[in-house]
Amino acid sequence: MKLVHREYLRLAPTAYGAVLLDSKSGAYWELNPTSATIVGTLLDGGHAEDATRRLTEEYDVDAERAAADVHALLAAMAEAGVVAA
Repeated sequence: MKLVHREYLRLAPTAYGAVLLDSKSGAYWELNPTSATIVGTLLDGGHAEDATRRLTEEYDVDAERAAADVHALLAAMAEAGVVAA
């Protein structure tokens, strides 16, 4: 999956994670810390596997759970039109 209109997406850190803003549409999403890590990885050009690896490095979570979380977030982002296959 790849980010749609990546050049319009901005990730702004907050005290509770981050906010992802689509500056083209004005839509935004509040992200918890793990979701912010996943989205940050994607914005840096990474893929789902890279995001899974970052989660296991930064949080106390095994690879299976991290991969499930990444895929769940990607599915939600696809439904919102932020990522495409």
